[in-house]
Amino acid sequence: MIKHRKALPYSIGKLGDILMWGLVLIWIGFLVNFANEFVPRLTTSVKAIKVSKTADDVFIILGASLVTYYLYQVFEKKMPKVTPMQVPIDMGSSKLSPGAYLISSNVPLEDVVKFLKGKSMLAITRRPQDYEKLGIPYIWLTKTEGENTIYPTNLPKLLHTMVTHANGNTAFILDGLEYLILENGFESVMKFLSSARDYIITKGSILITFVGEKTLDDHQLAVLKRELKELEII
Repeated sequence: MIKHRKALPYSIGKLGDILMWGLVLIWIGFLVNFANEFVPRLTTSVKAIKVSKTADDVFIILGASLVTYYLYQVFEKKMPKVTPMQVPIDMGSSKLSPGAYLISSNVPLEDVVKFLKGKSMLAITRRPQDYEKLGIPYIWLTKTEGENTIYPTNLPKLLHTMVTHANGNTAFILDGLEYLILENGFESVMKFLSSARDYIITKGSILITFVGEKTLDDHQLAVLKRELKELEII
C-alpha cells in the first residue's frame, strides 16, 4: 500500500496515516495473540496471563476501528455531494434515448448544454471553471484533495458516484476522457465506460463523452465507437 499509495483514493496524508496505524495495531494484535502461546510457560501469574490474553483483542479492536473510520471517510463521507442542476424543460434532448454517446471536442460546450435542456446535468471534468461559469454542478478529476474532487485512478468510486446520481432525467457530461486514459490506460477506461453505459441505460440516464479524435489511435477510436454511439448536435 505504501508502494502504490499514489493510486489510493486519497494519497498518504492524514487519512493515510490513520489507515497505516490501524493496520499496524491489527498486526500487533496478531503478534500478541501468537505470543500468548508462550506466556503460560514464562509465568504462573493468573493476572499476567489474563492481561496478555486481553491485550491482543484490544489491539485488534483499535486497529479495526481505525481502518473502518478510514473506509468510511473515503467511500462515504468523502463521496462528492453534488446535486445535479435542473434546467427548464425543452424538447431538444427529450428524444435522445438513454445510453452513452460520443461527441467531438470541437463542439462548443454551450451547444451541448442547450441540447441537454430539460435534463439534470452533472459534469465530470478536467475543466471545472468552464462548468462553474455555466452554473453546472461538476466533479473535478484531479490528484488534489478538495470538495467535489475524485482521484483520476479511482474509477470504481467515480462509477459509484455516477450510479448514485443517475435517474430517469440525469445527463452526465464526461469532459476528461484523455486524462483518464493517461492515468489508467485505455483498457481500464473502456471497462469503466462499458460498466457506466450499462448502469446508465438501466437507470434511464444519458452519458455524453467529449473525445478528440486525434488524441486516440484508429484502433482505440474504433473500440470506443463500438461501445458509445456517435452524436451530432445540429
